[in-house]
Amino acid sequence: MRVKITLQFPGQLIVPVHHFELLHGLIYASIRNEQYREHLHNEGYKYENRNFKGFCFSRLQGKHTASEGKLTFSSPVSFLFSTCDEQLMKELVSSLFTKDYVMIGHQRTTVLSVEQIEEKISERMRIRFLTPVTMYSTFMHNDKRKTYFYAPTEDDFSELIAANARKKYEAIFGQDPLDRTLTLTPLDKRHPKQVIFSFKKTIIKGWLGEFILQGDLELLKLVYDVGLGAKSSNGAGLFTVANHLDTKAEM
Repeated sequence: MRVKITLQFPGQLIVPVHHFELLHGLIYASIRNEQYREHLHNEGYKYENRNFKGFCFSRLQGKHTASEGKLTFSSPVSFLFSTCDEQLMKELVSSLFTKDYVMIGHQRTTVLSVEQIEEKISERMRIRFLTPVTMYSTFMHNDKRKTYFYAPTEDDFSELIAANARKKYEAIFGQDPLDRTLTLTPLDKRHPKQVIFSFKKTIIKGWLGEFILQGDLELLKLVYDVGLGAKSSNGAGLFTVANHLDTKAEM
């Protein structure tokens, strides 16, 4: 499930270039059911010692200028919200329509519209990332925790993306997907577009551009809703479908 949320405001809306954290806060603040909100924030969908939240979202979109790490938007602005959780979608949309205003940081906005977005998902697609996709591993080195971010040109990248998708599926549906197949391949293998962004002072390395996404249909439907890769509930890994490809064609 995916919606486009459009907000309006008088004057200008000024946000940091890296403003995932502000929209993340807006989403949680819009869940009126306190018990459900706390459950989603603290637990979500459990897989072993990991918690998946089951949603993803985009950056703000609209007419703007950029200067000194800030984006200055003129009204209106919009962003995409995507989830596999019907209750979460209902909570968010109903709350947005009943609130007098919605806060983005310290700035008031009002809801202009909420539009449902429908895209066909197939077993082999050319996709375009709307927010950076990221995959990483953490390890200890000299008694310090280190993080290694994988590039799409590394074999481990697609394998870890697939493993992450299967974990999300099992956490949400309580069972393994019948077909565990998923591959993600950059169209431009020589020059994938690297993006460095931050969330709550954590630096994250991700990748934008067009990729070939292929695999089990049910698994692909899920990652369309919840995002591909790590940090999905922080806004990473949201994609749109560019076009559908012949499943018999070679990668």
